[in-house]
Amino acid sequence: MLKNVLRVALAAAFVSAAATPVLAVDRNVRIHNETGLTLYRFYSTNSGSPKWGKDVMGSSTLAPGGVMNMNFDNKYGYCEFDFRAIFEDGTELTRANVNVCEIGDYYYQP
Repeated sequence: MLKNVLRVALAAAFVSAAATPVLAVDRNVRIHNETGLTLYRFYSTNSGSPKWGKDVMGSSTLAPGGVMNMNFDNKYGYCEFDFRAIFEDGTELTRANVNVCEIGDYYYQP
C-alpha cells in the first residue's frame, strides 16, 4: 500500500513539474551606434548558420549616436547570434556568438 501511495505521489510530482511553463527569455537588444559613421545595413543569424538573414535596416539608417531596438525572439529558442554591420564608408564589422539572452545592449564603437 505504501509503495502505491509513493508511486502516485511521484507521478503527480512529475506531471506537475512537466506542466510548469518555461520562463520566457528576453531577446530584445538595443543596438547603439557610437562609431561616428552612419550604419547602413545590419544582418544577424543564429550562430553557426551558413547564411545571413535579411538586412533589417531596409531603407532606414542609424545615425552616429543613434539606438535601434531589435527583437531576436525565434521559434527555436536560439540565444547566440552573429551580427554583421555595414557603415557608410563600407566598413564591415562582424561579431560572432553574441548571446542576446544575456545582454540588453550592444555597442558599435570606434
